[in-house]
Amino acid sequence: MHEQARYTFWLKTRRCTLGLLGVWLLVTLAVPWFARELDRYSFLGFPLGYWLASEGALLVYIALIALYVGVMDRLEASLLARTAAAPGGPATVPEQG
Repeated sequence: MHEQARYTFWLKTRRCTLGLLGVWLLVTLAVPWFARELDRYSFLGFPLGYWLASEGALLVYIALIALYVGVMDRLEASLLARTAAAPGGPATVPEQG
């Protein structure tokens, strides 16, 4: 059971990481690529391309980090619950600190 739980954990971890990296890549490449077209619109008095490049992308990066932390906390708790309920007993996890 431990091996199946670990495999599922790593599968979900890779999916999450690749999905978030895809969003990061899209924001990093798409905003500069389409900056001139986005400058036709304004946001808070600034051209949208400028605002997205200077502020919006940073907010997206912070949101990606927060989302990753939340998802990984939930996945790790699920892994610990599955391995603790398995016939082999609770999994030992080294304390951080």
